Amino acid sequence: MLMMDLDGTVWDHLNITGVDPPYRVEGGVLVSENGTRIRPYQDAIEFIRWCRSNGAITCTLSWNRFDYVEEALKKLGIWELFDLHATEYTPDKAGRLRRVLDGLAGGGLVIPPERVVYVDDRDIHMEEIRRQVGEVIFIHIWKVIRDYAEARRIVEDKVLGTPAAREGPAGQ
Repeated sequence: MLMMDLDGTVWDHLNITGVDPPYRVEGGVLVSENGTRIRPYQDAIEFIRWCRSNGAITCTLSWNRFDYVEEALKKLGIWELFDLHATEYTPDKAGRLRRVLDGLAGGGLVIPPERVVYVDDRDIHMEEIRRQVGEVIFIHIWKVIRDYAEARRIVEDKVLGTPAAREGPAGQ
């Protein structure tokens, strides 16, 4: 299970809720009517695609207005990368993550915390996530984890159990 923050994680803007739609796309960059530019991180998008190709259920986990996020993701052509959305204009990411896992469990798919990868550029939600959900794999992008290549190695090691996959031929 991949849970993705969006602001500062999938795109460079730190608060898309502060950027009123409508949006348009110019050269792969989201632009608001007043000219604010929001650049998606291509490495983040490739990381999400890679996780999906390795069987991950993907979900947004963002403290934003859902309608703004929906329009941004659709305009950028990446809406379909997410199976689920846990985006609300509330800081309760732990509660939303718990509800997603409970909903999946209610449908017969139990995902233990150690199989949940949560990517965020801030760690302010982690104490409550650990309390309500358990020890998820937290990728503190740009701070502790320097880039999405390192994030991928963590997923390979901790979720897929394939550290050799990144070593190349003959363990190089």
